[in-house]
Amino acid sequence: MGSGKTTTGKILADELNLPFYDLDQLIEHETGIPIPDIFLNHGEDEFRRIEKELLMARSQNMNGVLALGGGALQHQHILDHLKLAGWLIYLKAPAEVLYQRLKKSEGRPMLAGQYNEELFHRIDKLLKIREPLYNQAHITIHTEGLQPKQVAKKIIQKLNNYDAFPRS
Repeated sequence: MGSGKTTTGKILADELNLPFYDLDQLIEHETGIPIPDIFLNHGEDEFRRIEKELLMARSQNMNGVLALGGGALQHQHILDHLKLAGWLIYLKAPAEVLYQRLKKSEGRPMLAGQYNEELFHRIDKLLKIREPLYNQAHITIHTEGLQPKQVAKKIIQKLNNYDAFPRS
């Protein structure tokens, strides 16, 4: 959350001439329900079930850039599946940076009703829980101090190093 996945993903997809997908938008499209409403009316467990089901199905044949929700990598088998299906990229930022980006953000159920120090501790806790899975990505880009276009450029450089796609 707050790492710039959607913004950077759109730029990256454009640079690579690929379609862009956002997992949260796919969930809302499939269910017809805004994500905050899924959390409110059905709970996080139901949201995660929908998220996992859609992610596993769509990632099989997806050609493009897919921005995952911050909590999509909740289990090792999901991570392993995604690593086999494509390139997994971790946009890494410290909790302090994520806090600055998210402190005025709306519509994020995992942070709802939390402010200031409480919000920072929630972000820090989520990051510490999730980071062991995030750190298994093929590529990690440290985003602190970078603009999304710079992050996308670094991703392309890394992908070129891995011969992930033909050079022009």
